Amino acid sequence: MATETRKPPAPPARTTPRPQTARPDAEEGGGQPAPPTPPPPPAELPPFDERRLDYAELARLTALLDPGDLLSMVRDGRPLVRANAALGLAAVGHAAPDLVTLLRDSDVRVARAGAEAIARLGARARALAPPIVVALDGTQPEVTEKMVAALSELVGAADEDLVPALDVPLPLAMKTVVAACARLDKRGVAFLVRAAGDHRSRVRINAIAGLAHLGRADADAAVAFLTGLEAGDPVPDVRIEAKKAILAIIAPTRQEVVDSLPRNIPDFESRKLTASELREHAGAIDVDGMIYALQDGRDHVRVNAARCLAVVGQAAGRAARPMSLLLRDSVVQVRREVARALGKIGPDAAAAAPELVGALGDDEDVADAAGDTLAALGERVQGALVAGMETGSEPHGRRVVALIGRLPRAAETLTEAFRSPAVNVQVNAALGLGMLGGDRIGPGLPALLGARTGGDARTREAVRRALAMLDAGAERPREVAVAGFEERVLAAAELDKHRAELEGLGAAGLTAYLQDGRDVVRVNAATALGVVGPAAAAAARPLGVLLRDDALLVRLAAAQAIDRLGDGAVDEVADDLVRALATGGGGVAETCAAVLRARKLRVAGALVRGLETDDPVHARRIAELIVLLPDGPGLLCEAFEGPAVNVQVNAAMALGMLGPERVGKGRRLLEGARTGGDARTREAVRGALAVLDGPGQSEPGVVDVDGFEARVLGPEAFGNATRLRPGDVVPYLNDGRAHVRANAATALGALGPAAAPAVQALAVLLRDDDARVRIHAARALDKLGDEPVRDVADFLVGGLRGDAEVARAVAPVLGARKARVLGALIRGLETDDPVHARRILELVVALPDAGEILVDAFESAAENVQVNAAIGIGMLGPERAGAPGRKALEGARTGGFARTREAVFAALAMLGQR
Repeated sequence: MATETRKPPAPPARTTPRPQTARPDAEEGGGQPAPPTPPPPPAELPPFDERRLDYAELARLTALLDPGDLLSMVRDGRPLVRANAALGLAAVGHAAPDLVTLLRDSDVRVARAGAEAIARLGARARALAPPIVVALDGTQPEVTEKMVAALSELVGAADEDLVPALDVPLPLAMKTVVAACARLDKRGVAFLVRAAGDHRSRVRINAIAGLAHLGRADADAAVAFLTGLEAGDPVPDVRIEAKKAILAIIAPTRQEVVDSLPRNIPDFESRKLTASELREHAGAIDVDGMIYALQDGRDHVRVNAARCLAVVGQAAGRAARPMSLLLRDSVVQVRREVARALGKIGPDAAAAAPELVGALGDDEDVADAAGDTLAALGERVQGALVAGMETGSEPHGRRVVALIGRLPRAAETLTEAFRSPAVNVQVNAALGLGMLGGDRIGPGLPALLGARTGGDARTREAVRRALAMLDAGAERPREVAVAGFEERVLAAAELDKHRAELEGLGAAGLTAYLQDGRDVVRVNAATALGVVGPAAAAAARPLGVLLRDDALLVRLAAAQAIDRLGDGAVDEVADDLVRALATGGGGVAETCAAVLRARKLRVAGALVRGLETDDPVHARRIAELIVLLPDGPGLLCEAFEGPAVNVQVNAAMALGMLGPERVGKGRRLLEGARTGGDARTREAVRGALAVLDGPGQSEPGVVDVDGFEARVLGPEAFGNATRLRPGDVVPYLNDGRAHVRANAATALGALGPAAAPAVQALAVLLRDDDARVRIHAARALDKLGDEPVRDVADFLVGGLRGDAEVARAVAPVLGARKARVLGALIRGLETDDPVHARRILELVVALPDAGEILVDAFESAAENVQVNAAIGIGMLGPERAGAPGRKALEGARTGGFARTREAVFAALAMLGQR
């Protein structure tokens, strides 16, 4: 008998995974005791091939689970092992692609375990979303249901992974991702809107199909997005699906019962019916039924539906939006009938304004019908008409601006549109202004005249055409009898040889050439005006406009010409010269700087105004000129105190450029602005102080207090204050972090009187933009002693304004010093904030001689002080106010300020006297 040879059996799959081995702590030294050893985990895992293990049991044993072993068991031939391994992977948070394979496992228990594992992984399984959706094409219903729930949890949290999952056949997308979105109402619609903007056509189409089913949950957002998609998507199928989706969303609720075309209008489905035929059946026309008929695939049915809605008239207003979608129908007659019908339904047709404006670029009959409808709607469609000027089609643009020209404020509307950065809008607005005529153009004429040079070539051409319509600026200038004037750039020396001819042309004759469309001619015209010199000073303003020309050579010639025209011309265009300092290259900025430097005293105002720029190079060039001025420090201080952040930033930089000897008052302004205000200003201030003091001169010392730069600390953290030095702490009062400033204040308070030299720096913090810092500053000042508090009493009185918690911290500091801070309290009564005033008065009336103090204050000429002193007298009560207080009030019941009289009557009422 032959002996059968067999291969040795493969070793059995490991059914108890290796425990994970933690890396031992190899750190040594430092004298630190070793961390306590945690209790040992269970010695071993239960066998994976004997019984079903649940997730909770495995989650308690994660320290023993090894992902590598679990992955091996996921591929085991035994269903029980695969199911247990799937849950084990979920327990250790390992989102393995093998789990997706289990969803289609032949054993339903394994498939359920795979679904449970993925669901428990949550967002950690986000990368598996696309393969999960593909796998759900052949899964059990209960597995599909569980996975749809898991996918819904990813909406909004993992959209970038979930959107690609829509790149599957439509039925699969609908039963998976779209079904997940259906559980989320508006959140689901928002996700589908995002997905419908994806670059993949199938993703967009599937998302649009989802919106058709779910869009009513947020109809406004869905329709607004789909309208743009239907109008502008490059893929025809996407546009078609978007249109279908819009119709599905906006179809009225009654569509559920209007599921067929009207039967009571003869031949409605057989042929096109005339308006007269339809009027005979006006009583049988149902608006909702006609909206349903607009979706029919037959051209004549859609035409009949539009004509029926026109017969109904204003009562069909709610049909405007569904009708507007047919203004992009593939059939011209349908588009024409819809445009006409919209004109019959009255003001509600404004809902279709964007589509009607788009139809102005359609076939002539459609455009005419749309134009008539828009004209009847008047100002209701102004916004849509203005938006419609963004068209590159001249006939379309002409129809749009012609309708704008019928509006009451057409000139202003077109002039504003002409300032748009969009070239198409500029072109159409310019032509629209020309169509208005000289009698109606108003502010549009200066706008056109100022745009004859620079900008886009198409815009300049449109401007010239518009001016020709207006017969403005169309006259050809006199010829310049200089060889090469219109062919090549001529140097000033060449033109100087023809001075007599140029002077004969005069400023007006040469200025006309500044508007020429050719760069070389504009350059030569500018240079020629410079050759003529001060006699051509009238050309200063047109030359200033050329400083914004799109050709660098033209700008350079204009700057040089302005210089030669003299001081008066420079004065007139100083702002243009300062603006031109931002130019890069071509020597334009350098030339403009030289022109300004030579007249620095005359152009100081323009230089300061120019600090309103966010271009650091531009700002530095301006600053370099301002610091040359004798009163530069004063101008910069005044600019720095203004509200504009750009000006503050640039003025701070310039103050630093002045140097320590010239900065003067500017140093105090910089030091007072290291906290509060805008972050950019604070950064610029620190940079300027570093320039003035040298690098590292204002670096703070080390404050060796645990948590000083991490969190807000209480006074107890600084108990051992002897190891702190005020000089180390004070720089931290200017730190950009609020909790550090608060801690620095508390630290100085802990030092007590020894920190008195820092009292002004602490007082500045009472104006900090963080309430916690103001509170800590007030408490610290209290500990410095009476004299320091008196020195900064005005800051403390100011701290009573605004935040109630800050006021509660400030009031005891002032109250403890009574008469020492009386002057500041009285000065503080010059406030128009009643809450602030009452807080001050509560401190004043606590003084023994408050009656005399308030009567004296009431005699002030300041209205706010009178009002607040009167209320203070009333707060004293009859006994403390006494005869002097009553007499002062009674004598002021007539005359004086109205607010004072009102306060007097209120105070007398408080004293029980009317």
